[in-house]
Amino acid sequence: MALFTDDAKTVIYYPENPNNPQIIEGSKTLLNGFSGLNQYEKTFHFIGQKKVTIKNDNEANAYVYTIAHHVKNEGKGEKSLMVMYIRYEDTLIKRNNNWYFKERDLHIDFIENRTIE
Repeated sequence: MALFTDDAKTVIYYPENPNNPQIIEGSKTLLNGFSGLNQYEKTFHFIGQKKVTIKNDNEANAYVYTIAHHVKNEGKGEKSLMVMYIRYEDTLIKRNNNWYFKERDLHIDFIENRTIE
């Protein structure tokens, strides 16, 4: 959470309803949202292409492609893998010589679910 401003905003666009995004405002609310990752035994994010554009001394935009893997223990020796193909559109600001996320738009392009051994 140290990477986000206290008033950071995250907008999540789901593939099944891209015109009705989920909006999470404030770093404490965002932290609660991250607790949903506790259901997974392991997660792995592969960072692909990225582009950062510096607007001025204190503002920047970033665009990042990511493939996120989430392994879940389903019980009885069964596991599942959810793979999300996502894009981040970030607004960054510089405070006290450090860069922070001010807004992160998360676009989930599609989700793939698999059974794994």
